[in-house]
Amino acid sequence: MMDDAIKSNFCFVDKNRAILTLEGKDRVEFLQALTTNNIEKISKEDIVYTAILSPQGKYLYDFFVFSLSDNDIFIDIHKSRAGAIKKFLEFYKLNSDVTVSDRSCQVVISSVNEGMYSFADPRAKILGWRRYDFKEELKIQDQGFDNFQINRLKNLVPETGIELIPEKSYILELNFEKIQGVDFKKGCYIGQEVTARMKHKATLKSRLHCGYLQNILKNKDDRKVYSNDKVVGDLYSVFNNYCLIKIKEDFIDTELTVFGEPVTLLN
Repeated sequence: MMDDAIKSNFCFVDKNRAILTLEGKDRVEFLQALTTNNIEKISKEDIVYTAILSPQGKYLYDFFVFSLSDNDIFIDIHKSRAGAIKKFLEFYKLNSDVTVSDRSCQVVISSVNEGMYSFADPRAKILGWRRYDFKEELKIQDQGFDNFQINRLKNLVPETGIELIPEKSYILELNFEKIQGVDFKKGCYIGQEVTARMKHKATLKSRLHCGYLQNILKNKDDRKVYSNDKVVGDLYSVFNNYCLIKIKEDFIDTELTVFGEPVTLLN
């Protein structure tokens, strides 16, 4: 966590989330073989953040996994990827005793523990708690969203569809190890060999960084990061002058520009 992260009260409904339920006696073993993190930890650590990769080691899905009983597993995933992961799981389950279904649920993000079915966000403490309201009875007056987003950027937490791009992104370049999204001791999963090789046998050439822009121009078509007119990275999330950029490590100490304006790296 960054020392200058904003400590604030926030509470809002994340309308971009969807919930799936996995039932059947093979549900844990089935999901364990697919994901970058250790799904068996949900019995001890409440909630796990994880991903599913392609055989080439590229990002496909990221989501939270938790359980409320001995009979089910819940997947909390970005709504834009819910249909695709459901088809993916149905394809891979073969003869496994696993049933995948949609579940109606309101996902509340809060700086405090809201009670039943609340879990601390495993990616960064400053991101608070995730509350799952299956009856959708909790009435929320949204507050603090801006500070939550700034803290997400400062803590290098990538977002589905922005930094995390299906079939293109490599999770280790996007801070997945530090936000507790991958376990290098859990054993095999799809794309594991590529990910392990990036971890143990190679230095990452590009990494995610948080930047600060003094000025943001209206023309935002060029999403590249420049060093002396040379493209050295890509711009992703931008929020209230803060941004996430992935740049080549050889250029982190050079003068960088985005939108034609200087950008200052905060980490």
